[in-house]
Amino acid sequence: MAGDRPLPPVRAALRNSDLRRAVIAYFASVISEWALWCGVLVYSYEHSGATTAGFVSLGLFLPGALIAPLAGAAADGPKPNRVLAIVYAVQAISLTIATAAAYLEGPLLTVIVPSAVALAMVAYIRPCFAVVVPGLVTSTGELTAANLLNGYCDSSSVLLGPLAASALIAIDGPPIVLAACAGLAVLGVVITLPLIRLDPKSAQGHPVRHGSRTGALVEGIRALAQRKGALQLMSVLGGQYVLIGALDLIYVVLATEEFELGASGPGLLGAAFGAGAILGGISSTVLVARKRLAPLLLMSLLAICGALALLGGVTTFAIALIVLPIAGISRSVLDVTGRMLMQRAAPQDALASVFAVEESLALTGCAVGCIIAQVAIAVAGARAALLAVGLVLALLLVVTGKRLAQVDASANAPVVAIRLLRRIPLFAPLPGPALEGVARAAQAVSIPSGQVILHEGEAGDSYFAIVTGEVAVTMGGEPVRTMARGEGFGEIALLADVPRTASVTASTDVELLEIERASFLTAVTGHDASQQAAWAIARTWHPVIDSAISSNGAAAR
Repeated sequence: MAGDRPLPPVRAALRNSDLRRAVIAYFASVISEWALWCGVLVYSYEHSGATTAGFVSLGLFLPGALIAPLAGAAADGPKPNRVLAIVYAVQAISLTIATAAAYLEGPLLTVIVPSAVALAMVAYIRPCFAVVVPGLVTSTGELTAANLLNGYCDSSSVLLGPLAASALIAIDGPPIVLAACAGLAVLGVVITLPLIRLDPKSAQGHPVRHGSRTGALVEGIRALAQRKGALQLMSVLGGQYVLIGALDLIYVVLATEEFELGASGPGLLGAAFGAGAILGGISSTVLVARKRLAPLLLMSLLAICGALALLGGVTTFAIALIVLPIAGISRSVLDVTGRMLMQRAAPQDALASVFAVEESLALTGCAVGCIIAQVAIAVAGARAALLAVGLVLALLLVVTGKRLAQVDASANAPVVAIRLLRRIPLFAPLPGPALEGVARAAQAVSIPSGQVILHEGEAGDSYFAIVTGEVAVTMGGEPVRTMARGEGFGEIALLADVPRTASVTASTDVELLEIERASFLTAVTGHDASQQAAWAIARTWHPVIDSAISSNGAAAR
């Protein structure tokens, strides 16, 4: 039963220092994102009035929506951790410029343009995060925990970002918000720089092969289209942002015209939704232990539609304080489960590109929601805007529901194993489908400290990739080296068809992925770049095997 499953090990995941770095940097970035929106819009309003602020709001969506596909191409490249650190650096520089311009009371564009650059970088952060995290964790349970932490960050930032911006504005006006966001970006740079070492490395002069990233994106979308319900999942993940784009304006009109709450009213309504979002993120800890997530996603979307219909039909402050948290809970659960499903369903060699397209759809959804709210309010008021947004989401549910219910069957990629193998030079050049095939064929093996894994001189029938722990390698009883996560052993006996050339002993408790001979040779010898990388690694081990390599690996050279 789903209820009997152990909860994802969130606390254990946070003991992973590399994962902790990525999560802290991401949390800082999403809080900064929400705070920056508030700071920039208030600055625009104070500088040039409501009309200008409205144009600025729409304009800030566009750069991110336009560059999102490029962001995915960069994150799907060979150095996603490096890209992430660079993105935080660009944010820090652009926000420092915006802060200086604001304090010096320069022209409005000198604040808006660098702020727009910083917000556009968000289109890089989420796709990079989706690719980087599977390479930092050691198990699917830890990946689930990491996704939950991601959900916590997103849901709590909806409340914490605007609250922090409001407090800072009360202290020293919008410029201090820009300064605080610049500081958070600097924190992101400092925290993520150590992760660069985890990017895949080339093997002995054979660089990791990556073709056209645009071509990879196109092929990735085509492959996604072949997986039942995956395109519908992408549509829902992007379409939900119609709600996010509409709510800010609806809050203002509801609070001032319907409820007569004064200047603090929009903040109260936003806080009600944000509190629900936090509760939704927390509740996801239990809910995502379910084997099937698509029904939960569909129920969340249905709950949002129902909440909007109720609030639009019976608009009172008391009802709003009950219904908005329900909408926040449902939207948070939808977002967490949807991103988990997409991470498992998307082609793994175009994972960031797929998330970048989803990010572009999200920004487009925000713009559409903003426009729908403006038109509906102008024609018939805030109630009509709520009903209009609910109708759009209901139509999305009707159009996608049948196929979306099937997405669980497609969302079964061994994400953690794929990311681990991608870090090993002899697997790094493999195309996505081939690498996924190897990952599916791999079997998890646990070895206690002190146990001999391979005996020198015995026949070899498997290759081993290290997931956690360390092993010691000896030749003729003499120590040669130690190996750890992201490295592997056992390829020489398989490639050269010779007995094991070394003994390998577990120095600590280790977790391994064991890949049998047939699967290993099919993948590695079936792709020239991977075969060359494998022989290059083999040549570094010991001169005794040179003759075997010469006779068995001539074709590879």
